[in-house]
Amino acid sequence: MLFQSKFHRASGLHYSGQQNYTKSRQEFEKALENSKLLASDGHVDYLKELFTEAYHDYANSGDWASSLQQALEGYQLIASQIGTADKADFVYDIAYLHDKNKDYHEAIRVYKKSISLYESLPPEELDVSSLALAYNNLGTMYAETGFFTQRKECYLKAKSLWESDPDVDKSYLITIYGNLMRQYRTYGDKAAAKELIESVNEQFDQWVSEESFGKSGFKATIKPQLMHHVNRHRINILYYDLADDGQSALAHLDSLNGFFQDLPRESQIQYSNYLISSILNTAAILDDYENSTEIQKKIQLLDMALQKSIRYDNYYYEMLSYADYCKFWLFSSNELDKALLALDKALQIGRNHDIREVNLLNLSLKKADILQQMDDFGQAEQIVKQAFSLLLAEEIDDVMVVNVQDFAERNSVYYINAVKEAANVYRNQFECTGERELGLISYHLFDVAALIFQDYYQKGAYNPSLNMTSGNIHEGLISLHLQLEKPDVDSLLIRVENNSSQLLWREFESKYQQYLAVPDSLLLKHNQLRYSLVQLQQQNVTSSQNEIRQLEAELQANEASISSYDTSYFDFFTGGINLELIQNQLSDDRAIVRYLATDTKLFAFVVSAEKTRVVDLGEKKTVLELMEAYHEQIQTIQSGAAALSRQLYELLVHPLNLEGESISKLVVIPDSKLNFLAFESLEKADKSGLLVEDYAISYSNSFKLWGLQQYANAGKSSSRAVAAFVPEYPKSFLNTVETIPVIRSRLTYLEGALSEAHYIVDRLGGEVFHRDQANKDEFLNAIGSFQVYHFATHAVMDKLNYESSGIFFQDGENMSYSELYNMRFPADLVVLSACNTGIGTLQAGEGMMSLSRALTYAGVKASIYSLWQVPDEETATLMRSFYDFLDKGSSKEEALAEAKRQFLVDHPMKRHPFYWAGFVLNGNVEGLSPAGKWILPGQYWAILGIAFLLLLAAGFFYRRRQAL
Repeated sequence: MLFQSKFHRASGLHYSGQQNYTKSRQEFEKALENSKLLASDGHVDYLKELFTEAYHDYANSGDWASSLQQALEGYQLIASQIGTADKADFVYDIAYLHDKNKDYHEAIRVYKKSISLYESLPPEELDVSSLALAYNNLGTMYAETGFFTQRKECYLKAKSLWESDPDVDKSYLITIYGNLMRQYRTYGDKAAAKELIESVNEQFDQWVSEESFGKSGFKATIKPQLMHHVNRHRINILYYDLADDGQSALAHLDSLNGFFQDLPRESQIQYSNYLISSILNTAAILDDYENSTEIQKKIQLLDMALQKSIRYDNYYYEMLSYADYCKFWLFSSNELDKALLALDKALQIGRNHDIREVNLLNLSLKKADILQQMDDFGQAEQIVKQAFSLLLAEEIDDVMVVNVQDFAERNSVYYINAVKEAANVYRNQFECTGERELGLISYHLFDVAALIFQDYYQKGAYNPSLNMTSGNIHEGLISLHLQLEKPDVDSLLIRVENNSSQLLWREFESKYQQYLAVPDSLLLKHNQLRYSLVQLQQQNVTSSQNEIRQLEAELQANEASISSYDTSYFDFFTGGINLELIQNQLSDDRAIVRYLATDTKLFAFVVSAEKTRVVDLGEKKTVLELMEAYHEQIQTIQSGAAALSRQLYELLVHPLNLEGESISKLVVIPDSKLNFLAFESLEKADKSGLLVEDYAISYSNSFKLWGLQQYANAGKSSSRAVAAFVPEYPKSFLNTVETIPVIRSRLTYLEGALSEAHYIVDRLGGEVFHRDQANKDEFLNAIGSFQVYHFATHAVMDKLNYESSGIFFQDGENMSYSELYNMRFPADLVVLSACNTGIGTLQAGEGMMSLSRALTYAGVKASIYSLWQVPDEETATLMRSFYDFLDKGSSKEEALAEAKRQFLVDHPMKRHPFYWAGFVLNGNVEGLSPAGKWILPGQYWAILGIAFLLLLAAGFFYRRRQAL
């Protein structure tokens, strides 16, 4: 029986090698006829190989359904008799076959099972590449189902595993880099994409030269060698799409097309999606609709993509080509009829073929949007309901039943855009008719989109893509909130803040946690318990309930232990914004104004101790254009600044209605180009005064960060000493690092800066680091020893790579932003007494990439910096005055405000903001701690003498009392 089976097996392999799959299948079926008897006789190893060869043969013939059936039968027969490693390989193959049969949810379940089996193996038995492949394919399945966060996690795990394996088939690296590049392009992560593309381009030639390159996997899925060259150029096009570099993308498209045309016709059909997707990605970059040459090229590319998709019978990319035509007609000329015609063709393909749920959803909702614009809301609403019925797999007549739970495993940007599209349909109709019910539906859908985005956003650096998506959602939410006169502004603000960048406050939090009284072991244990609990809860297995209860009890005990060290820890360090906690930190005379620039509008949230309100400030473009003009006027002594200042006051401050409240302190959280604005310089329209004369103003980057920076000062009693760094630069050095003329001459010759530093240290105590002492090593050694750090140093902004920007110590030693990012610098205050220390590259959603931000990233609680090149003499006056008020016990914000007010009184001819408004405060507003004040030598003997006299007096009174 065994001999007969082996005979047919050999014949099957022979015919399979000749690609005679009809004959090979017949032979394999004969070889498997007595498989049950062979298993009972103990020939398990032989059967494992036989079943594997059989279902591979069926797969190679293109019969994926029969291949899956054969694999399932084999696994059921021998699973209990094979080892874990063999079982993991078998399960992986079954998952892959579910994938090829487009049963994606079952493929996800089985891939997870294979990963669990692989990870249970001891290191010496684990094939790292197999585990990586399982993670990669699981990520691909999440891509099919729209589960963005899990997709990225899987891809990064696969990348890490493959890169750790020196023997890996490098074609797998190209595969995973391509998958990640698509992910980064969609998410808008330029930094990660750049790192990836540099790795591909540097190593590609070496990879393809290796003997093992591209020879792993199912025979049917092994690509021709030329395809890897096609793939390389495709990955580059994805990158240049993200980088918005049309010329580079076009060059790579030409190279890709050359390799593609050299492929056999059969391979061209099989891999046509590589070519067509690259054509469409290149076309997407060409979006300057006022450039006729560029638009003509875009049309040529769209025509080419459509022709290729028809020629290669690629219905999926035919559908995408028509969808891109629809976008073209909408964005280039708003020709609704042509856009609708293209969209209907795309939808027709979608109805005839499987084009993924999310594509059909987006196409349908885009049609609804166009129909609403064509005054056919009835049909538009019907399409919206049909689309959500498709999503929920049940007929719905009330769109309000759609909720965020329906998107638990659908958190890609495509689902966010789909829900946003539906929200806009109702919003536009609401604005046409004023029908409140339509507005409420729209508000509900925008809120659902915001909640999906909250899960989609990875809590790291923001980028233009994230900023645009969140801005669209926030504009819809806030506008409708005001139009509908909804009462709960707190929830609205929390939703906006939770969807805004969390990078900076999370970094500050992590740096500050290094100095908490809570032991690291407790915090580490807390993270481990929370992670384990989430993992078990996601499995949703009944048998895990006891383990979940045990973990919950351990977590509760752990949190009690942490609270015993710091009772406020969980109030401040649990993530997200706690508005009630922030309001409890606000005194009755303080308000926080959070400006928010959305797609087309500008809003402001005003938060005081008692209430929160939101104000519509009008069109963003109008305000920001005025802001740019004002910033230009204010940097030199130009007469037009005053009028622009009053206009900006009317647009940005007057609508907040602060005059009627007992507010004297403002915290401004700017957005977009408002980061360039010194708000204290704004003048009332009636010329009755400047904002600084009514309010002490400070700044912050977010509500959460402001709360953390105030809390970070609580209970601390570091020294009150100042470390003042005053290097000396020759003019020749400054000319090499800064092309703009140096207005502050003391940065060259230092008399003013040095005199200022000695004045500050004489007043508050501390140490002056001058010339050779003002070097990088001295600064690093001084970290943690002083409360205030005063830098009279030059700062330079690198516009091409902001992380290379920094401050210069003696002899041109540069402390770059990237170094500060990796530093722990727990200073109470850093004063940057130099030019443009608060100015940098403006990054959408993140704010200003400036030296002040880098210091916050490092853990600095407060910083004072300049918004333009400040004049020498006036800055020296302001700085001395600021430290005088600080020494007298004023808070940081009051000290700076009083210094500016004093300057305006003493120098009435210098009211132009250029002289006095350049320096602003960001972060912690409290005064310096009185504990640990340093005593200077002269003060020491004076105090000692006073103490001696007091002791004599005490002795005298004591003797006199005894005598009585």
